[in-house]
Formats: sequence, C-alpha cells, structure tokens
Amino acid sequence: MSQFKWTNWGGNQTFTVDNCFRPGSEEEAIAGIRQAVSQGQPVRVAGSGHSFTPIVRTGGLLLDLSALSGVIAIDKGHQQAQVAAGSSIAALGEPLWSAGLSLENQGDIDVQSIAGAVATGTKGSGTAFGSLSSKVVSLRIVNGLGEVVDIDGETADYLRAGQVSLGLLGPVVRVGLQLVPAYRLKEENIILPMSEVLRQWDYLLGAYRHFSFWWMPSAHSAQMYQLGEVPADHCFVKLLREVSADGPDLPQGAMNRRTDRAYRIYPDGTTDAQFHELEYMVDAADAREAVERMQYLMRSGFPHEISPLQVRWQKADTGYISPQSGRDSTSISVSGAIGSNYFPFLQAVDQTLRPLSARPHWGKLHFLDRRRVSELYPDYSRFIQIRRQMDPLDLFLNPHFAELFA
Repeated sequence: MSQFKWTNWGGNQTFTVDNCFRPGSEEEAIAGIRQAVSQGQPVRVAGSGHSFTPIVRTGGLLLDLSALSGVIAIDKGHQQAQVAAGSSIAALGEPLWSAGLSLENQGDIDVQSIAGAVATGTKGSGTAFGSLSSKVVSLRIVNGLGEVVDIDGETADYLRAGQVSLGLLGPVVRVGLQLVPAYRLKEENIILPMSEVLRQWDYLLGAYRHFSFWWMPSAHSAQMYQLGEVPADHCFVKLLREVSADGPDLPQGAMNRRTDRAYRIYPDGTTDAQFHELEYMVDAADAREAVERMQYLMRSGFPHEISPLQVRWQKADTGYISPQSGRDSTSISVSGAIGSNYFPFLQAVDQTLRPLSARPHWGKLHFLDRRRVSELYPDYSRFIQIRRQMDPLDLFLNPHFAELFA
C-alpha cells in the first residue's frame, strides 16, 4: 500500500489517499478489505474513473480491482457468466463470443469496469433492453463486517439493492450476468434535421434495436463528442439492427456503416473526455416533452452553450435505486465544456427536468439532495435498510453519499 493521487477521466475529481491497494486476485482483495474493515477504515473502489461525481473519494482505503479481470465461469445452459469485478466491458466481448454468448446491450463506451458500470446504472439504448445492472443475476460482495456475501435470485431483496448500489453495500469482487446468444449488429448512422427525427420518432423506435440521437443546437456542437460535421438543428442518429451471428463482418469505417460483432459496434470511439456530463432519466411517456423543454431552455436561456442533447431509451427494471426502476425511461444528457462555467446551465437543466420526476445517472453530475432522492425512488427506504445491514459502521459511505444515504 502507498500514497496515491487519483484523478477521474473527466479531470474534475482529484484527491490523494495514503492507502491504495491493488490486489492481484479475488482472495487478496477479500483479505485487504477485511483488514481495512477490522481497523474501522473507510473503503471505496476506484473503478475506471468514468464517473463525474465524487463517487470514489475516500480518506481511507482506495481499492483498485483492475487486476481482477476476465471471465471466471460460463454456464452455457442458462446463458450466464461469472466475471471478475475489475473486468472492463471491452475485455468481456471476445471470451463471451467464443462461448457463443453476448451482453444483451451496452453503451457507447466500453472501457468502464463491469462492477463500476453496474453500480452506477450504466446503459445503452433500446426500448426492449434494460441497463447492464438489470442483467445482474448474482454478486459477491465483502460487507462492512468483513463477511463474503453471495447474493442471487434466492436473496432477491438484496439483489435488487445490489444491482445499482454505488458501492454502498461493500466492494463487489465478482458479478454474475445474464447473457444472450451471440449476435452481430448492422450499423446505419445518419444525419437528419430535427424536424425529420420528430416526424419519424415512433417509426425509428419500433424499427431498430437501438435508436438514439444527438441534437445539435449549433454547428460546433458535434465537436464536443467527436461526431464529425453536423449542421445546427440537425441530429446525429445512431441506428442499429440485430443480425445473425453467422456471416461476414464489414468494418467499413468508424461510426459509419458497419456490420460486425455486437461488442465491436456499440463503442463510438469517444475515449478522451472533453466535457463534464449530466444525464437524467424521465418516464418514456414524457420523452417528447422533455426534449421540447430542453430545446427551449438551450435556445432561449443558454444560446452560447454548444453541448449536444443526447436522447436514449431503456426498459424498466427492479433495482431499488436504479434510474429505470419501475418505469420505461428516456435518458436526456448534456455536458459542460471543460474550463467553462457550465454550472448555471446544468442547474437550469436540473430545474427544467425536475417537474418530470427526472432521476440521475449516478456517475454523472446532478443536483439531488436526500429529500429528492427519497421522493424519486419508491424503494429508497428498503435500500437504506439493506445498506445499514450490509454496512452497519458506515465504512462504505463517503461525504457525497452520506448526504444522500446515511
């Protein structure tokens, strides 16, 4: 263990800890966590640093599980796999494909650790598909008493708390995932005027496995997300159809028109953060209203903010503090440019979407307090009860989460 300065992907979260531990195996990780717990030392897990909130910050032990990577076991009959918590999403694609399996869905970036992506509710887009967390069938967690706890469908209450847990139940060292037969995707990304996206809205939702879009308020907006040249008031539209796992791969240029294995198509190539992002989920029934509210806000109140407006869809799930808990959802995201004073803009976004009971992506900037969290999540109280049972000494809280979940 040694002193370590930690900085996240976006560069807006930095702190120094005296104790940083990178175990080489699950057994070493469990032993290190138990030692910290026995000393009453707070513990947080570093993940891959793709959160913009103070989710990692700790004055105790910072645990780096990046060496715990790979597929541990595959159950082809049930189409499930046990994977090491530190595995990047990208690292799972090839071994799962070799077993004839795939993740059902994933997002635009695949370098996050699977445990971190699950803990924060990371997702892709598609009305028929939930977040990565919704596909979690088991978790191995070291709780606040140093006990190794395996939760699965037999302990459904704890599984619902663990599917999106923010690390508050304890460090996760192993994740069990429900998978699907391997499949490929045919990509068909196009640029359309916003008026045309609105006209074809229902058709695009129904015709494609994955439909999402970025609306550009200015001609410079696409540069923030490295999306090429897109005129103002036009959209970069991402369209994916599922095709058989058999057949030729046609990798014809990044983010253009390709047919390839699903895990190769989902990532959009954005690996360098040039922004700090806010993403809120609203009920899918309110999607059009949310987009209209955002367009009006950005045009009338913040015409100098160039952030694209990204819109995606997810199926409801049952995670207690999942952003999609109990309702089919549409995610609305914007970003502030690094180096600019973007907080007035993002705070205005928060207030604009608040009447729609918007819930945040936990790894992205938000302005919720404890009262709002308790109002937004019907199962908040049950999550708090389980959190206390798993962490009676509050070793996995940090100041950010203590304000919301203590």
